[in-house]
Amino acid sequence: MADGLIDTNVFIHAQTHDDFAEECLQALEALASGRLRAEIDPLVLHELSYALPHYRREMRREDVADYLLAVLAWPGLTGDKGILLQTVARWRAQPGLAFVDAYLVARAGQDQRVIYSKNVAELERQGAEVPQPLSHGG
Repeated sequence: MADGLIDTNVFIHAQTHDDFAEECLQALEALASGRLRAEIDPLVLHELSYALPHYRREMRREDVADYLLAVLAWPGLTGDKGILLQTVARWRAQPGLAFVDAYLVARAGQDQRVIYSKNVAELERQGAEVPQPLSHGG
């Protein structure tokens, strides 16, 4: 059987004291130890980047990034960890950078692609190639 997929709500319930908290904590502990395997999708990581501070108000961007980096180190979590680690590290280091932009820069760098965007200055500061006008391609 292939790895399962992990949903954002498992991480969120584990941060609460609701009826699902204990079960979700146990699942995360199993992922952290490698007894359970699941793939983490970039969408889940993105959702966690903005949902966690709503449940743990004391979490700043750096705290969220540290948590995400720790989660990505779990042996039970699979996925394109190289891109995800680059994304979180870049997002952590640049306070004004959106998570999706950090992901696009990481992907573009890995795949040697341009990014079609009107967020030219920010993406170019990150080392991405952003064709202007967009129709000129890369």
